[in-house]
Amino acid sequence: MKEKYSYSDHIRHYQLDGEFYDFFEPDKFMLQEIRRRYQEFFYLAPLKNHEKILEIGSGGGFVVENFGKKKPFYIPLDIPVQNLRKIRNRNSYPVSPCCGDAYKLPFRSATFERVVMAEVLEHLAEPEKVLQELRRILKPDGLLMLSVPYKEKISYQICIHCNKPTPTHSHLHSFDKNSLSKLVVHNGFKPVSISKSCNKVPNRLHLNYLLRNLPFILWKTIDRIFNFFIDKPISLILIARPA
Repeated sequence: MKEKYSYSDHIRHYQLDGEFYDFFEPDKFMLQEIRRRYQEFFYLAPLKNHEKILEIGSGGGFVVENFGKKKPFYIPLDIPVQNLRKIRNRNSYPVSPCCGDAYKLPFRSATFERVVMAEVLEHLAEPEKVLQELRRILKPDGLLMLSVPYKEKISYQICIHCNKPTPTHSHLHSFDKNSLSKLVVHNGFKPVSISKSCNKVPNRLHLNYLLRNLPFILWKTIDRIFNFFIDKPISLILIARPA
């Protein structure tokens, strides 16, 4: 569909999203997908001690499980206030939640060593503006860590309120390696790595759940083999630095 789709009010949309969707209790298969995605982020770009990390669209705050003994200063940023309260209350790890909009981040320039943005970019009506904001608040040697669905075939439903097509899951964009790399380069970043993650075949066979206790390195070896023979990863993971 060639028509460009957007939100009438993205703030209100995601406030309601936080009320109706439980980001903290995904099904057991989705949970493993989330866990492995964050593990891959920090395998590709290991944490350093006491870094300042901002997560855009923090959802259930599962990234905290990967902090270990590095003790970063973690700020989850999201629109639904109730999700941020849950992240703070459910974690013994100290967090500093921030209710905010990625288009207008309430931080000074060059504040963070890292920005994490998992499965968010595809939701943004103007991803360029958000990437420029992330470039602004990252330190010159900082890291952007993001993931997006890979080559997603976006489907549509007819909205019962306006009788117009609306994209499933509010996904507005579909990315491959080339389009994602071009987008970040055009908005002030230099890609460090880009990789395919969490192949759909073992996911649908429930292998990711059955192998949930497998160390990440072994799991990733299996994932690479599947991705080599069957080009059906769930996500692309990109690590980039300010150019």
